[in-house]
Parts: sequence; structure tokens; C-alpha cells
Amino acid sequence: MFSVLRSPICIFIILWLILMIAGRSAMFRDPGTFWHVVVGEKILSARQVPQEDTFSFTSGGQPWVADQWLAEIGMAAVHRMAGWDGLLAVTAAILAGVYTGIISRMLRAGMHWLLAVMILALALLASSHQFHVRPLVLSMAGLTITFSLLLDVETGKKPLHRLWWLVLLFILWTNMHGGVLAGMGSLAFCILGWCALWVAGTDSPITSTRHALGMIALILVSGLGVLINPYGVQLVRAWFVTLSMSLPEIIQEHRRLDLTSSASWATLGLCSIYGIVLLSTLPKRPKIIWLLPMVFFVLAVQRIRNEPLFAITASLALADMLLYSRLTKWLQHREWLSVASSSSTSEQSGSGKTPWICLIKLLAPVIVVAGVLCMQATDISLPVFGRGWARFDSTCWPVDLLPALEKINQETSPDKERIFNDLRFGGFLIYHTPRLKIFIDDRCPLYGELLFLYDFARRQNPGEIERWQKQYQFHYALVEAGSAFDLYLNQSPRWTLLGRCAAAALYGQD
Repeated sequence: MFSVLRSPICIFIILWLILMIAGRSAMFRDPGTFWHVVVGEKILSARQVPQEDTFSFTSGGQPWVADQWLAEIGMAAVHRMAGWDGLLAVTAAILAGVYTGIISRMLRAGMHWLLAVMILALALLASSHQFHVRPLVLSMAGLTITFSLLLDVETGKKPLHRLWWLVLLFILWTNMHGGVLAGMGSLAFCILGWCALWVAGTDSPITSTRHALGMIALILVSGLGVLINPYGVQLVRAWFVTLSMSLPEIIQEHRRLDLTSSASWATLGLCSIYGIVLLSTLPKRPKIIWLLPMVFFVLAVQRIRNEPLFAITASLALADMLLYSRLTKWLQHREWLSVASSSSTSEQSGSGKTPWICLIKLLAPVIVVAGVLCMQATDISLPVFGRGWARFDSTCWPVDLLPALEKINQETSPDKERIFNDLRFGGFLIYHTPRLKIFIDDRCPLYGELLFLYDFARRQNPGEIERWQKQYQFHYALVEAGSAFDLYLNQSPRWTLLGRCAAAALYGQD
């Protein structure tokens, strides 16, 4: 019975169910979820990617790069088929696949299941604040594949030439999310490190000049592959504009490591375990791939959106490092670790399995998720698996104001199709009130300086809304309940309260 529970299929199902239940509303807290679906719908309908903004009145008509266009097409297709329930099921499945892969590697390395579950729990907690229905989860999957392959190459489980498959992965990843930079950076970090070891005459996957030149060529080809997208170099520029913007006070995921957050404490806990195990491998030379999580930890300290990347790489590295650690005998004595023989390890890694068994293990989760999507597509109502399971938290989103917003969207005259909104409600309005043009949303590079002017106004100068109203001639405002904007508009004789709920207040002006 226990061996069945340890199988990847069973682990996947358990993690998927946990995420489906825990993420019922928690995975729908990111404002980008809404506009990603709308952008995907527009691409499917027009059969071309957007070239300019069509959602706002402040940046309408300005050039805009939909850098996640391929993922957005996928989101729109699933939404057409099975609605928000389908998107929840697919997102939970991607995340379950990522963490199933991580714990499976730990178990194959000989970790006791309790130790593996503890490390996985820390990784999940450290990453959980980024578990949203959005393309970022694809970067988690992409980095898991990339790091696992690099780890297998450096440990000699796979040949060096297998890394060329990453070129195809990076091209696909480029068109889904800018997190491909993490994958390409990991590849370059390892290859350059291996080259340095080869030059120094120590053990390295690169053993000849031909190998070194081939791997340098791989880095260059991967870099050029990024340009295979509908926008060319403009897409790459959009990534670096976002990375160069100072967003900690505006976008929560861009804040520095937060010691008031349980996710950040989990990150520090996982970092402590990783650091202890890494130090215990000394004085022997650590593998290059073992050092990579340190880079992602530094990035996580700078922006918490990188915490999942650290958690993934640290967990995968731990599965390998323990076998080379001075802690190995101590863990073996307490039956927390068992070091398998080389033949046993070969079987566990899959070389002793028939292709049919491997195919079944790969397809089984896909079949399960596809079955759930079919149930949702046929409007079968069932807890967890059926229609109506996904829901939007009324304390986060103004769902109780939807009747009023939809009435404005349908009945307002063309000269009044503009609404001021707090940044977090931009995507919500783009999805629910397509006729209305919004003030701002979380597509940060598009708005530039306006983003910082808005942030200053919402914190210290809410009266700025009057100047914007004269400049842009909007007649409605949807603001966060209890915010400075809400207090200002509620006291202003020029604005009338049209509705209020736990998340927001809606105002109108004649």
C-alpha cells in the first residue's frame, strides 16, 4: 500500500487534489488572470497578436507587447471550454506536476519519505504566494525541467548533447513567459562553470575543446532563439523594462524578502537546510549545479516573486547533494537516507522500465485532468471536479458590484465609456466590462511614469483624481474600499456613491 502512495501518479493526484481544494479562490487573486484571458480571446478571434493597447484610455493606442501571448491563447482556449473551473484544474495540474517531479527525485535518491515531505512542504509554502492562474506557473515548470536536466548531465546520468533539447524548450518558453531568462541564465551559469573546471583540469562534463565550443554555441543559439517570437527584439526589451522598474511599493510580488510572511520564513528555512548540506559536502569540490540555488536566493531576497525559483532549485539540489554529504552516514544510521547501488539507481531513474510503462505514467495524469475538463465542459456540477467549484473571493474582488458595473457597461453612452480604477481592479474591469476603458492595470511597462504618479496619489494625494478627471473626462470610479481615494470621493460633493461592497466602492459623476 505504501509503495503505491509513493508512485508518481499517486503523488500527483494527491498534490493536485490539495491544490484544487486550497486554490479554489486563492489561485484567483492576481489581477493579471483576467486580462490574460481577454488577450488570449482577442488573439484567437483576430488571429494576430496585439500591437497596441486597446484597454485603457490613458495608454490607448500606444505600442504594447503581449509577451505572454502563447500562454494567453492556452488560457483562453481552456476558458472557452471549461471556464474558470478549467483554468483552476489546469493550473493545479501544472503545479502538481512540478512538485511531483521534485519529490520523486528526492525519493529516488533514497530520502526517507518523511524527510522528502518536509522539504517539499517548505518548498510549497515558500512558493504558494505565486500560485495563481497565470503564465508564471509555466516558468516554474520550465525551470524544473531545465535544472533537472543540468543536474543529470553534471552527475553523468545523461550525456552532454541532451542539453540541445533546451533550445526548443526556450523558444516555446520565450513566447509564454519572461521567466525563460531564469532558464537561460541557469544554462549559461553551468556551462561557463564546467568550462572553468575543464580549463583547471578538474572533473567536468566538458572534457575537450570540441565539447567546450559546442556548449558555447548552445548558449549563443539559445540567445538567438529568444528572437523567434512575433515581436522580435521588442519582446526582449519589454522584459528588461519591467526588470529595470522600481516596483516594490506598487506590485506586491516585486517587494523584498518579507520577514512578516510565512512564505519568506519557509524560504529562509529551506535556505538554511540547503546551506548546511552544501557546507557538509566540503572540502570536496561542490558541483557547479549545486551553487545555482544561491543565485536564486539572492534574487528572491531582492524580489519575492523569485522565491519559487529558489525553492525549486534548492529542493532538486538537495536530492543530489545529500548523497555526497558528510551527513550521509548520520542520516543512514537513523534510516533517513538509503544510498542505492548503481544498478538500483539505474532502475529507479527509469532505464530499466519499458517504454510502455513510462508512457502510461506520463499519460495517466493527463487523462485524469482531461476527464475533469470534459466534466466541466458539459456543466456537470460536482465538488472539486465539476462546474461552479472555482470562485472569486468577495473580499478581494468587487463581485457584489457586478450588477451595477454590467449595467454601466451596457447602458452608458459612448462619451462616458471611461472609468477610473485602482490598479488591482484593472484586469477585473477588462474582463467584466469590455466596453469601458480603464485608467490603469498591472501591465507596468505600458504605463511608465503614470504608474508612479498613481502610486503617490493613492498613498498621499488622493485629490489628484480631480485633475485626472478634468484631463481624461471619466465619469465613474472603482476604488478599493477604505482607501484614500474612497475617503476622498465619499466626501466630495462632485461624486455620488453608486454601490459599496467589502472589496470596493463604485462612484459616479453626472
